[in-house]
Parts: sequence; structure tokens; C-alpha cells
Amino acid sequence: MKKLFELTRFDVRYENTLSSVLCSMAYYIIFILTIILLLKEFNIVDVTKFGTLVTGASIVGLIAGVASQSILKDIFNGFFIIFEKQIQVGDFVILNEEFRGTVEEIGLRSTSLRDWDLRRVTIPNGNILSIRNYSRNTMRVVVNVRVSYEEDPMKVINALKEVCDILNERHKEILSIKKNKESYGKFKVYGVTDIEESPIGAKYTITGIVQSNKYFKVLKDTKLQILITFKDNGINIAYPTHINVIKDNIND
Repeated sequence: MKKLFELTRFDVRYENTLSSVLCSMAYYIIFILTIILLLKEFNIVDVTKFGTLVTGASIVGLIAGVASQSILKDIFNGFFIIFEKQIQVGDFVILNEEFRGTVEEIGLRSTSLRDWDLRRVTIPNGNILSIRNYSRNTMRVVVNVRVSYEEDPMKVINALKEVCDILNERHKEILSIKKNKESYGKFKVYGVTDIEESPIGAKYTITGIVQSNKYFKVLKDTKLQILITFKDNGINIAYPTHINVIKDNIND
């Protein structure tokens, strides 16, 4: 199989995906042939007689009638996932807003992920309703931070600009920048994005575009750098506070 892929121009992840699918197909073909040979060995079905085979197939089809609907659904959905390249082996994805991990295997009937705890999660293809793929070319890093209304807005924005300058220098090799060197993908302060949603503070946003395989690394680094820079500049991040009022009991 590897020899065959060497003659193609598919990228590595797509080759791994096709390899996974072909192995799955081979498994089912071998399984079906094995069943037929066992039936022949025990003289249950005479493979030389077409009528007997048809009768046997009818019985099996009747027994598996209900199950076949879900199987066909899994297979059809699997083909759409594979040939539309919605996900590939090696992609980091979130399926159905619930299952997240790295795609290890895509078969005819199911897709397997390896999650953060190194557990293998297998999901029938027919049950995959939504896909978030974090491994496609570039991704936008968006970080929101809520700062107390008591802080000077310009001081906050200047601190965030400092954060952006640090990130642009630190991650310049993985930022998505156009060939003409425009600041298309560089980190920049988007500004104040909310002053109504929360009573504890205004929301500020910074954004940047990076290579998708570095998304989570840069996202974590961005949040850490904001904390460091805010601390250096004496800026307090907003958080809920509770005021307890205790009244003295007045005895009549």
C-alpha cells in the first residue's frame, strides 16, 4: 500500500486516512469470505449453487434487516467524511461538541479518536453530526479579557498592545502573514468589545492568525502573557465580589 501511495501526490494525512479506510474495507471483505468458507466447510451452503446462495443471503438479509439500516447510515456518512476531507488521520477535532481528540483511525463504520487522557474513543460515523477541525491551514486566536471599569481604558489597551508586540516577536515563524508582508495575521488589539454584558468590567479582545497545528500552544501562551503584562502594569482583571452586610440585632 505504501508503494502505491508513493506514486500519488496526496499529502501524508490523506494517505494515512485512505490507508485506514482500505484496511477497514479489507477487514470486512475477509470477514465475509471467511463466513462463506465456513458455511461451505460445514455444508450449510453450497457455494457452487447460485440458488442456495440466494436463499442463504435472503435469510441473512431478513435477520439483519433492522441492523443494516444503521450500518448503511454509518458507511454512507463515512464516505462523505472521507471524500469531502472533512477530517483526516492526525487532525485534532471536536465531534458533536462533546468528543475531542486526535483522529487515529477512520473506518467504514466508525471513527476513532485519542483524547487528552490517552483514551481511545470510537464513534459510529452515522452519529457524527458536527465537526470542528483544528488542523486546517490557519486559525484565528481570539482572547477576551475582562477588566474592571475602574481601570483606565487607554492604559489597558496600551498593555494589550505590549502583549501583541511580544507575541508577534515570539511567534513570528508561525504567524499567518501574506507574501507582501502585510500584518494580516499578526496579533493586534481588536478593542473594547463589550461594556454591557457584565457589571464587573469591560471586555477587551486581541486576535492573531497562526498555523493551525500551533493554535493551542499560542492560545495558552497568549493568556499567560496577558497575566504577566497586566501584573507588571498594575492592571486588575475583573472578578465577581460579594459584600456581606451584617446588621446588629436591636433588642427592644
